[in-house]
Amino acid sequence: VRRLPGDGGQQDEDRRAVARTEARDGPLAPHRGELPPNARIEVRDIYTVTADELGGPASFDIVLSDMAPKTTGQRDIDKARSHELFLAALRIARDVLAPGGGFVGKIFQGPDFKEAQKAVSELFEDTRIIRPEATRDVSYEVFLAGLKRRRSA
Repeated sequence: VRRLPGDGGQQDEDRRAVARTEARDGPLAPHRGELPPNARIEVRDIYTVTADELGGPASFDIVLSDMAPKTTGQRDIDKARSHELFLAALRIARDVLAPGGGFVGKIFQGPDFKEAQKAVSELFEDTRIIRPEATRDVSYEVFLAGLKRRRSA
């Protein structure tokens, strides 16, 4: 579902798109602010969306993922679910990024973190771990960034 500024006719479709995402991570409200004319917001199921639905291969220069699971309070479960979401976002980045493009994804540091780092380094020439200054000391949330998508990946 594409949501363009001033396109009130999309509201019903937005609600249907939102309803499809509720079962997995809770309700998500459509964006109501102004966007640049070349921007759009897509509300899709991260596990089923295809590259063709998003514009096809090499249709994006950057993919950003700030997704996090609804936390349970059980750190091992939360870290595993974060890892799963991160890999789903990385799959989309792999499928839609143009060569030279970039990716930034949120992930909770856990036992699978090194695997996530390796997956990013296989797709990108440069990999970085970013921990924003505003992050609490007790938080295990970081961002993994991949810069310069490899042509052969």
